[in-house]
Amino acid sequence: MSDTYNDLFNEENVPESNFFKFEKVGDKVAGILVEVDDKPAKDHFPPQRVFTLKQEDDTFVKVGIPMTKDYVISRAGQAKFGDLLGFEFKKEIPSVTKGFSPAKSIEVYVKHINEGNNEEKADF
Repeated sequence: MSDTYNDLFNEENVPESNFFKFEKVGDKVAGILVEVDDKPAKDHFPPQRVFTLKQEDDTFVKVGIPMTKDYVISRAGQAKFGDLLGFEFKKEIPSVTKGFSPAKSIEVYVKHINEGNNEEKADF
């Protein structure tokens, strides 16, 4: 193997995860919807719908929403490819089961782009 390939295998070249994580109330993410993918359950994670959003700086971020979150899934499903889609961690809801973490209440925002309006477009 050449030095170029050997240089690849070090910690400096491991890419960071591009999954967005809602850590505290007020966390939000938005971008142009470019891909939607359903992922099966894995380990302790339930099946998820993964929304890929293109950011203003041309990077991509993925937002995974459990398929059990009907409200969020149905609201986000109203976005079409090319629309602006956003998610915001609005509040924590205490668990009804003692010892479990609170649930995260996520609000969805959709701004339809170019739907009968040629003046407005998202091209970042």
